[in-house]
Amino acid sequence: MSKITILAGDFPSGNGHFSFRNFTLPGDSNHYLCETVNINQLESFNRVNKQMVTMLGVGERTERMLEDLTQDHVLFMARLRDKRRFVGLTDRRTFDKMIQARRIEGNKSEALTKAPSAA
Repeated sequence: MSKITILAGDFPSGNGHFSFRNFTLPGDSNHYLCETVNINQLESFNRVNKQMVTMLGVGERTERMLEDLTQDHVLFMARLRDKRRFVGLTDRRTFDKMIQARRIEGNKSEALTKAPSAA
C-alpha cells in the first residue's frame, strides 16, 4: 500500500492510499469514513505542476507542503467519470505504479470490448 496526500478537490484534504488498482480517499472531516475508487473510475489522470495547484486557491497548509517538494514528489490531478476531481501528491514510485495500473486496466477493458472476428 502506497501513501498519497489529497491536497484539493471534491474530497477532503488528507492522507490516502493507493494499492493495486484502488485509491482509498479520505471521506469525512474526521477521516473515519473513506471512499475507495477503482482506477477504472478515472476519466483522466495527469501529472501537474506547482503553479497549476496554486491557481486552485489551496489553503496555507497545502502551500507550505508545495514549498517543501523534492525531486521524488509528484503532483497529479484525477477526474472521475462522475466528474468529481482531486489533486494529489505522492512519490515517483507510487505515481509510476498508478500509471502502470491504469495502462493494464485500460488494456483489459479494450480486450473485453473487442468482438471476435467473424470467420
